[in-house]
Amino acid sequence: MARSNDGHRGDGRPPHGPRQGGPRGDSEGGARRPGGLGLSRIRDSNDFELVHPRCVLQVRPDYEEGLELWKAGDPEAARDALRYALEGCGDNLWIHVALGQIALREARDATLARGHFGYAFELVERTLPRRFTGRLPRNLPANRPFYEAAEGLASCYEALGQPHEAAKVRTQVATLS
Repeated sequence: MARSNDGHRGDGRPPHGPRQGGPRGDSEGGARRPGGLGLSRIRDSNDFELVHPRCVLQVRPDYEEGLELWKAGDPEAARDALRYALEGCGDNLWIHVALGQIALREARDATLARGHFGYAFELVERTLPRRFTGRLPRNLPANRPFYEAAEGLASCYEALGQPHEAAKVRTQVATLS
């Protein structure tokens, strides 16, 4: 999916800090790219939690400013603040989801929104090991932006007249939750 410079929802906030626990790099937990998204097993279960890069915390003030601007009715300024935050943390799922939501809701640009939602969705796909049979519980705060990105992506496909693609995304996500 092409990466765009605009898109995320607006009410999912990043966690207060990246989760540090759990084995990384094993065959079940997946490898973590330096500075990128990772995966951590929740003890004694087949549930996993996304481990977000440290830069998520570094750009959080800019992210929150973008959300406040959007909430105040200034989607252009919100988009600018979120784009600025994205420069400091390109793998921030929350920012991509926010920019996708702005593109879809405010600009009615399903193609641009698909770029942001799709990029966030692909970041998670690349993080999961091949033939992943674990679960990413939807109720965990660190996993929520993935589900928001997936729903946004499916909505974009529907808006673009591609219901088959929307169904594929929803089916793939259902296997993880």
